[in-house]
Amino acid sequence: MSIVTYKRGDKTALTKNFTRDEFECQCKKCDAQMIDLELVDKLQSIRDVLGVKLKVTSGYRCITHNAKVHGSSHSKHLYGFAADWRTLDRVVNPVALGIIAQAVGFGGIGIYWHSEAAMCHADTRAGKATWLCTSPGVYPSTTYNSFILPTIRQGSVGAANRSAIILLQKLLKIKEDGNFGPATTQALLSAQKQNGLVADGICGPASWKKLSGADKYLAKL
Repeated sequence: MSIVTYKRGDKTALTKNFTRDEFECQCKKCDAQMIDLELVDKLQSIRDVLGVKLKVTSGYRCITHNAKVHGSSHSKHLYGFAADWRTLDRVVNPVALGIIAQAVGFGGIGIYWHSEAAMCHADTRAGKATWLCTSPGVYPSTTYNSFILPTIRQGSVGAANRSAIILLQKLLKIKEDGNFGPATTQALLSAQKQNGLVADGICGPASWKKLSGADKYLAKL
């Protein structure tokens, strides 16, 4: 990690597409700011691959603002290690963003896709922490999986699997109820056939990458 400290309003370039002010605390009041250059470099790599602008919705957070937005007392945003972001025009869904974030080596990754947010959290922690958020304030962990999204199939249960099922249903554009029943199986089978995947009704890494659209960007990394 390489932390840069600066004052609010500093528009100095960090990379070819990101400037310091993009990572400022959203409170609009605190003066001292900080950001990890490793974080920005990785986001630049993603921006290069996607070929579209990224919008940082939350970078550094001061203690006061972090508390206001109900951030964890150990949030990586407090130290400039984290950013919440999405494509500026929302052309790439959060599932694809999370998959790509894992591919470029972020330690902490959260996929958020619900009524209040559609974005990816990424941070440069040394360890691994991955989670899915399909309901405000609920963050079931997928840290125990090698891939950010669990492999799911008809009958899959549990908090993380339920969130994953909702994400899959969003991608398939079917009813989002978190239940992997016959209707979801049929929709998945159809999508797998249409996309040249093994039509087995099981959504594993290959299906996640293809159905989210992440695969076409991963090939460029």
